[in-house]
Amino acid sequence: MTNTLAMGRKRNQGKARRAAKAREEAGKSNNQVTNERQQFLAEQMQQLQVGNGNLLPTSGSDATKCRHGFEKMDNMCIDFVIEFRDAFHEAGNRGKSTFQSLVYAEDTTMEKFAVVWKDFAKMEIIMSYYLFHGTKSILEGNDIYAHECAIYARFIEQCIAVELHQTQAIMNWSKVEAMSADEHTRVKFYRRRIPCSCLEKKYGEVKTITKMGLCFNQQCPDRRVERSKTMYCSGCRCITYCSRECHKASWSGHKEICAEIAAKRKEFEAEKES
Repeated sequence: MTNTLAMGRKRNQGKARRAAKAREEAGKSNNQVTNERQQFLAEQMQQLQVGNGNLLPTSGSDATKCRHGFEKMDNMCIDFVIEFRDAFHEAGNRGKSTFQSLVYAEDTTMEKFAVVWKDFAKMEIIMSYYLFHGTKSILEGNDIYAHECAIYARFIEQCIAVELHQTQAIMNWSKVEAMSADEHTRVKFYRRRIPCSCLEKKYGEVKTITKMGLCFNQQCPDRRVERSKTMYCSGCRCITYCSRECHKASWSGHKEICAEIAAKRKEFEAEKES
């Protein structure tokens, strides 16, 4: 009887220790998320001042003071931006293409942030965040971050069109990857989507730059080509090539998904006509 009671006490003590350890690990995880959010906000506060719950502009020129349509984000959207960015960079560091990195970032965040992905208002706020920081980066001459924000914003815009508004059947990847092609394209993208005129001067400086497109063939020697000379894949009509040779070269890796996309587009167009 004594041994039975002792064994019972040991089991209970073991359960208590495991429960305490689980609580400790959960606390560490929560603290890590909190620290990341605080670090994220601290980075933003280097550029902005907080007041009355909104992100308010600091001193400077009219263009640098402007919020370019952005107001504020809740904690869920902040966490989404952090984890989406981290997943995108993780894939990129493993040698994945922009297309593959975006798909990986979407898949990685889909379950945890399903509410965000399905909420038009939240997606619009996140896109507004990218437009704000991209525009600000252009005005400050930070082309690298302007480029990155343009990719995110264009991708989110395409997701809204396909999944929420359902105004198009599939993602147009050529439009997303075009954000990497030239400064004219990026500045025009931001200029047409912000409610202010802060990029008018900059657009005047870059509008003579030839618009470029990207060849979807990853083995293409250059990949950048004048957009007017690119050709869409006749099957899926969502990616571009610089030549028939590049189309043929990448066909073995593209043909399966091409057929899937073409079928989805056909179904979508049939539903719209009915």
